[in-house]
Amino acid sequence: MKKKATLILCSFLLILSGIAVFKTWSNVPAFDPTVNFVVRQGLESKVQEIADRFSNGDVLVVSKKDHLLYFCRRGLIVRGDKWGGLVFNFPVPVALGANNRWTPEGKFTIYTKNDRSRYTLFLGFLGQYGIHGAETRLASKLNFMETLNPNYTFVTKKDNTRGCVAVENRVIKYLFAQVQVDTPVIIMR
Repeated sequence: MKKKATLILCSFLLILSGIAVFKTWSNVPAFDPTVNFVVRQGLESKVQEIADRFSNGDVLVVSKKDHLLYFCRRGLIVRGDKWGGLVFNFPVPVALGANNRWTPEGKFTIYTKNDRSRYTLFLGFLGQYGIHGAETRLASKLNFMETLNPNYTFVTKKDNTRGCVAVENRVIKYLFAQVQVDTPVIIMR
């Protein structure tokens, strides 16, 4: 009798959760790819102008408005770069400062590469500000989750940094290996 009651209760809860998911998705506005394409093209042309100015080296460009980070090498946005068993295409999503700790804007330079910070890896560009992954205490769990699903997102789900630019762990590992000290970082609105 208990098994039957439990089975009925579980079925009922499953149906309710399905209804809740349907209602949530039915309220999501339809995606208009033409709008996204036009906006992205405008941003990409701005990033390309910046990349052209730094065509003899690398540059990192962050768009705060779009929550995106671009990595440009020798005047081109990096796309299709194979490293560590993954393929890297930029831009990538970022999380930014929250709770009155806003991410600074302007031109900066990577002044330190720290593999012993409280974050997985840290590329410092202004005092305590930098580009980093998740907190070190979460690294092993996130590494495991990323092996199960290379597109797993955790760090960039919401803005909650103290003004830094946060990226997924797989991205900071790639950037840490590729980016050198003195690489320019442009953070634009």
